[in-house]
Amino acid sequence: FYITCETAGDVFAIDAKTFKIIGHIKVHPRPRSVAFLPDGSRAFVPSESVGELNVIDTASQTLLKVITLPKGARPQCVIVSPDGKKVYASTGRGGTVCVVDAHTYQVLDNIKVGKRPWGITFSPDGKFLFAANGPSDDVSVVDLATDKEIARVKSPGSPWGVVCVPDAK
Repeated sequence: FYITCETAGDVFAIDAKTFKIIGHIKVHPRPRSVAFLPDGSRAFVPSESVGELNVIDTASQTLLKVITLPKGARPQCVIVSPDGKKVYASTGRGGTVCVVDAHTYQVLDNIKVGKRPWGITFSPDGKFLFAANGPSDDVSVVDLATDKEIARVKSPGSPWGVVCVPDAK
């Protein structure tokens, strides 16, 4: 598992069996979250202070690539599509969710959502992305077929995180 330490820009890889540090990767300050490709080969870590998305090789615990996100991005949460093709990063004060190709590392889109999106997640069926927009007190619903916001759901109290639970059957 990985631990992000925001002040100094440290990312630590920890062996889940021995609980020992097996990697230490330096990134720019304020790494916020971590998401992995489905096969576990790559980790994606945003650096909020500088608007970057870091790509880490999990076998060697090395920084492979630093992706510069669109101007104004202050990335918070990052998630990888279930098929492993795209990476989505909420951009905080940027007011968008940035879409990056998980293999070429190219920025594909920058989806306008509510004010200061923080937490993001996918719907259980993978058709929608939800973004918790703190200052606008709502949650954006993004249609992933078109990468467009299609609705906003009011959520008083400055929502920070969002999680989807599959339907119990």
